[in-house]
Amino acid sequence: MIFVTGCARSGTSLATQILQAHGCYLGKANRVNILYENISIRENILKPYLIGVGADPLGQDKLPDTDHLPSVKGLRDRIFQEFLTGEPPFAYKDAKLTLVWPIFHDAFPEAKWILMRRDKDKIVDSCVRALFMKKRNSRSGWEHWVDEHEKRFVRMREELDLIEVWADKIVDDPQEFAEVAEFCKLKFRPDATNAAIKPKLWHGS
Repeated sequence: MIFVTGCARSGTSLATQILQAHGCYLGKANRVNILYENISIRENILKPYLIGVGADPLGQDKLPDTDHLPSVKGLRDRIFQEFLTGEPPFAYKDAKLTLVWPIFHDAFPEAKWILMRRDKDKIVDSCVRALFMKKRNSRSGWEHWVDEHEKRFVRMREELDLIEVWADKIVDDPQEFAEVAEFCKLKFRPDATNAAIKPKLWHGS
């Protein structure tokens, strides 16, 4: 299992698109959206969990106390039986995983984690521009939100089998993804990586 996370607007969709091009199964085609999110897992597991712990289901406003999260019994079996019924390797992407990573780590202790990174100012710029990032209305609000994610990255680095990936480096040099593929035990495919990357679109996001 490969989990892709990080702050929203940091390249999680980019990385997951490349993983899909390398043969990773994200879910049934009609349940994976244009951002490479498995809608079924997001809507049936992740968002209800966030609501249940009193947090914003969009992961933009009130964030959960990641250090004190209730476990989810049978999470692994449910994901494999209901949502990821294809052939491995499997990948699941959601920026909100950063906020609840311990429950997924408990269910998938062997998982590989890709932590996408981007310059803080670029993330904030992108959040301010994105119409669906509407829970905070100032740069300072989004800066605090990024800081809260970065606090969680500290424990993630210590406890997860994790690789940290800077999205801009991959866009500027697709060969950078070779290390990610090796980490995930995938055969690196330069052509597939190049085809998935749209530099002009990325730099304008």
